[in-house]
Amino acid sequence: MLTFDKIRDLERVERQSKKLQKMPEDIPAQLKDYLKRKEKITEKSSTEINELENIKTTIKRFFELREGKIVSAVLDTVRTGLPPENMSAEEEKLFYKLTDILKQYRESFFSELSREDDKPMYRVKKATPQFVGPDMKTYKLNEDDIVSIPPPLDELLLKEGVIEKVEK
Repeated sequence: MLTFDKIRDLERVERQSKKLQKMPEDIPAQLKDYLKRKEKITEKSSTEINELENIKTTIKRFFELREGKIVSAVLDTVRTGLPPENMSAEEEKLFYKLTDILKQYRESFFSELSREDDKPMYRVKKATPQFVGPDMKTYKLNEDDIVSIPPPLDELLLKEGVIEKVEK
């Protein structure tokens, strides 16, 4: 049977370690049951009310510690591919959802970067004074600079002999 002392021990052990600690698989259910039992006491003295608040605070800290470690583990897993240990089934669901979200974010970011790498590059043959392109960006082209210029500006500058395409 779960007691307040056992709950405090769980929280203390979790707080003292950098990694997720092994816990009984059904601990979330045990904590819910324990809390429900304590809340059902109808005639609560000030001591019992205080104890109930302490229980809630300790349980909250316990879960916040584990959540923080899970978020850290997500970052580690995305970098290394190694999953953490000692998670409950619910924590694993959270872990894999967060991992998927972070992987999608990174893939999106890096695929945009690689698309930028696919843009054609040009060498400036003739310097130009500063001008505003059709994209409303200001350009100043200096001779021999290697630049990326968006269409249709690149086509115009190629036609005018201001730039030439370079191979990567």
